[in-house]
Amino acid sequence: SSSSSSSIISTSGTTSDGDESSKREELVLPMANLENKGDFKGKIWGTFLPVGDDADAKENKKGISLVARDFQSVAIYDSKGAFVGVRRPSSKKPIDVDNISLIVEEISGATGLELKTDPGVPFVYAGFAGLLVTSFLSLLSHSQVWGAQKKVDGTSVLYVGGTSNRGKEEFRLEFDQVLDELPEYV
Repeated sequence: SSSSSSSIISTSGTTSDGDESSKREELVLPMANLENKGDFKGKIWGTFLPVGDDADAKENKKGISLVARDFQSVAIYDSKGAFVGVRRPSSKKPIDVDNISLIVEEISGATGLELKTDPGVPFVYAGFAGLLVTSFLSLLSHSQVWGAQKKVDGTSVLYVGGTSNRGKEEFRLEFDQVLDELPEYV
């Protein structure tokens, strides 16, 4: 089965073109999983270091290939694909490849896991909290009572009605009790 993790190789290199002011540059190169790609079998990782004046060119890139079967050693190939040597990160020994002196300093495993934030999360939580509050409020009982007075044949008549969202029988009993306490005028 293929692994979704990758590894990082840290190298430092100096140009060995006879210039006394050769600069040392530290690189961190991501390595791609090459398992079951091409003729590669087993766990194998690779990376590419472009070299030369055409290092920025999109086509016909030339560079140094670094291949690791495990996290213990790295095989190094020049820009023509010829094997140059193997280096262990713990050795700190340089290897000269295409006028560049490379030192493999470290190989470390890494995953492709990225932590990201979503600015909409507080709104989702606020909506969920509002939903919870309104759900509990819907469990509370509320009642409404209406009254209307109308003159019929010279007498005043009071029409009373009401409704409740819960406990309809309790509302009916309470409503009858309130109406029984109203005085009647003849």
